[in-house]
This record gives sequence, C-alpha cells and structure tokens, in this order.
Amino acid sequence: MKKTFVISFIILVICGSLFAETKNIVSDIETISAAVMTKYCPDKRLSIWDVSASATDSLVVLKGETDNAQARDEFYQQVAARYPSMRFERQIILLPDEKIGTKSYGIVINSVETLRSGPSVFKDIVTQTLRGLPVRILKAESGYYLIKTDDGYLGWVDDDRITVGDKDFLKAWQKSAKVVYDHIEGVVYSRPSLLSRPVADVVLGNRFKIGRKRTFWIQVIFPDGRTGWLPKRFLVNEEEYLQRTPTIKSVMKTAFQLLGRPYLWGAASPKAMDCSGFIQTIFRRDDLLLPRDANMQVKIGTAVDTTNLPQHLQPADLLFWGPRPEKITHVGMYIGNGKFVHCSGEVRINSFIPSDADFNQYLRKNLRAVRRIIPVRTD
Repeated sequence: MKKTFVISFIILVICGSLFAETKNIVSDIETISAAVMTKYCPDKRLSIWDVSASATDSLVVLKGETDNAQARDEFYQQVAARYPSMRFERQIILLPDEKIGTKSYGIVINSVETLRSGPSVFKDIVTQTLRGLPVRILKAESGYYLIKTDDGYLGWVDDDRITVGDKDFLKAWQKSAKVVYDHIEGVVYSRPSLLSRPVADVVLGNRFKIGRKRTFWIQVIFPDGRTGWLPKRFLVNEEEYLQRTPTIKSVMKTAFQLLGRPYLWGAASPKAMDCSGFIQTIFRRDDLLLPRDANMQVKIGTAVDTTNLPQHLQPADLLFWGPRPEKITHVGMYIGNGKFVHCSGEVRINSFIPSDADFNQYLRKNLRAVRRIIPVRTD
C-alpha cells in the first residue's frame, strides 16, 4: 500500500512538472508572438496577427492567421531556435486565404460601402470606401468578405457589394479610361436627361469607366457593368485627377461645401462622416490619401507651435484634440481668423477667440497638437 502511494506520488510530481514546463513553453511562445506582432502588425486596424500556441512534452502547435508573411516566417524561426529539440506543427494561415483562390481582388460597386468589425450587420461600422476603388479580399465567411481598403483599413463587407476577380481583372480596371465624380453628390441617370429615371446615387470621388459621349453628358460604366449618364460638368478625367495637389484654397473649398453634413461614427463620405472621415474626404478630393483615423493623422506632416493661439497657425493646418497628447480622439482643420472647421454632430465652424459667438472653450483648452500638411502657402 505504501509502495503504491509512493509511486502515485512520483507520477503526480512528474505530471505536475511536465504541465508546468508545458505552461512555461506556451507562455514563452506568447511572448515571442507579442514581440513579432509589435514589430510587424502593431495596429489591428491595418494588419492581422491572430496567433496562438499549444504544447505537449514533445510537440508545439502554432496556429492562427496573419496577412504578413514576413511576420509569420520570423515567428516560426524564433520559436524553432528557442526550442530546437521539439517538433512543430505550423498551422498559421497566411491571408488571403487559399480558399479565396486567385480572385482576391475587388472593386467597390455602390457609391458608399460600409465596412464592419465582423461578418454581420449587427457589428459596428469601422470605416467606409467608395465606388470604383480597389480592395484586397482576405477571406470569406457567412456571406461577407474581410477586405483591406486603399488606405489600408480592414473590415467586413457583404460579398455582393464588390465585384471580384484576379490580378488581371484589377489591372484591366486600373488601366481603363475612367472619370471621377467631382461634385458632392448626385444621381446617375438612365438617359442623358435630368427627366429620365435614376440608375443609382453618386458621391464625390466615385469612379467609372467612360462610355459614349454627348455634348453635355458622358455615359459611365459601373464596376459591375451597369451603365448610366452623368452631366459632363461634374466629371474629371482620372488622369487629371491623379495629378492634383492639395492647396489651401482647394481644401478650404471642399470643407465649406460639406458644412452641415451629419456626423456618423465610422463614416467617411460626403453623405455622413466622423471627424477623421471628414478630413480624409477633404484631402482625398485632391488625390492626397490621408490615414483613416485621427490618432493616425496626427503622425503625418510637420508639427506647428501651439502657443499663443492662433498666432502660428496657417489655414489647412490639422488640429488635434484629446484627453492627453498621447490619446488623440478628434481632428479638425484651421481656416484662418482664429476659426476652424470640424465634424462634431455635424460639419461646423468654431473659434479659438473668446469674443466670437462660435467660441469653444473646451476645444481651445484641450488642443494637443497641430500638424501642417500643406507646407507653404501655395495660393
């Protein structure tokens, strides 16, 4: 009886030791994973690193997914070097998922397309993209695609909202003669007449292939092959559009045209927008694609002195607010004379000057940074 107890005790000690060792191995691998993620995929809005590890006394299983091949390779190498005597099962999926096949490219169909945090209409809006812009399809699930937009943002979209194809499909779209809609919003008509039936709505920045031409109208071809007509005066050739450079005058003009437009969290189009979506929309019109969120936008351009407001500010400077300098939560644009335009409830104008009727004490007090995107006065 005593001998049996001793043997059982020894077995328990060994098992406990092996369990502790296995737990330490997993913890060590998680530390390696965290370091790789910080190096290659630090922002989950822009990159994917969803990796886990499990281990026995002789086998380590590494599984999950990422869209960064270099990160995956380095992770494998570091883990193998740390535990050279162990066997590994490498099960980390590199996105785009091979189940997608070669058709991992898409073009947005609707005037404005909403991306969500997961494959469901009940998930939060994270951002939006526009008709005619390219996306990369990373995987499919439950009637949705996980996509990456032209500004690098990740989100889920209904799989019937984009037209899909392979690399040749994308190149054909990119090389085709196109026009860009250069008005705030409007209607695509079924015939070259304002009295004809509508085909679809259209907003600033939408892209179409060029069809037939009339004196005052252009037939446009949607990414999904539909056709319609738009007034020529609202269109600009894509080649000309891609040669634009933002000026103080041009970004101010667009900002004023959007006054009164409603705020919507995650939105980034002329229909509705959040604060950073408003700023991105302004500069996108002049072919300058800014990062999507305020805490990303604060990292671009050059810093401007914020003392003695508004002494050192120049129109078109970006203004950033937040509870702390390292936590930016709001962005706007300076327009001169102590005033700025921003989207808060709606696109509106406020002032840093206490005597002005539109003075905002909170925003003056909590201004954390100013960044100059247009370096010198160009108009």
